[in-house]
Amino acid sequence: MDKPDILRVLEDAQLAHQAGDFVSALKFYEHFFDHALDDDPYALYGARLSHCLTGWGDLAEVFPGAKNRLDAKKRESLETYLESRNPEQFHDYLAICRVLGVEADALEQFLKLHHNEPKSSVKLSKYLWDDLVNAEQWQVCNELLEQPNQKLDELLAVFDEAARLKEFDPAFDNIKFEQHIVDTLLNDVQKVVLVLRQGNRSDDIAALQRQFQQGVVHRDHPILTKQVHAKSSFLFAGH
Repeated sequence: MDKPDILRVLEDAQLAHQAGDFVSALKFYEHFFDHALDDDPYALYGARLSHCLTGWGDLAEVFPGAKNRLDAKKRESLETYLESRNPEQFHDYLAICRVLGVEADALEQFLKLHHNEPKSSVKLSKYLWDDLVNAEQWQVCNELLEQPNQKLDELLAVFDEAARLKEFDPAFDNIKFEQHIVDTLLNDVQKVVLVLRQGNRSDDIAALQRQFQQGVVHRDHPILTKQVHAKSSFLFAGH
């Protein structure tokens, strides 16, 4: 299968960057960011917000022109979100903030939105959930966590999707990767429990524990089962 032309643009950006042609690299990075989703909104979604923005961010550290355009793209993404209320636009804004090292800007914007437009902010919370927990925004987190069972379903779905990667790429069929996705799931579950505990929602914690135990049994994943057993004393009880 021929490589999509747009992927060649990203490769050209990286090659120009390595060669020291910063002007061309910036042009290619920005073109890729602006047009990567034109033909398929999903195929290059991750590459756009990871490889492209990471490269662009690295370029910005040595080329002021790239920093200026990245700052402008940050403003444009936020303005576009505020006009459209399309969550993906806020995700763009957040990803650019992360690359620029100003995640606090995105968190501040989210908190404003949550205060003024709680229904809109719920659609964005998945992008900033970890930031909110790390910032100990317990009241906001509890307000967003109206249905903990749905949050757990989402976490298990992410785990299942990751676990299936080995079916498509043998590189993922190894113990190290399996351990990583188990650790990620358990850490994410602990964050949900922490939020519920901060909100004194013991009944929700008990219900979540039953739901999680059923999910573990249903999946019959050896490493997950072993880790859950090892951490059972504090995963939900907090000690």
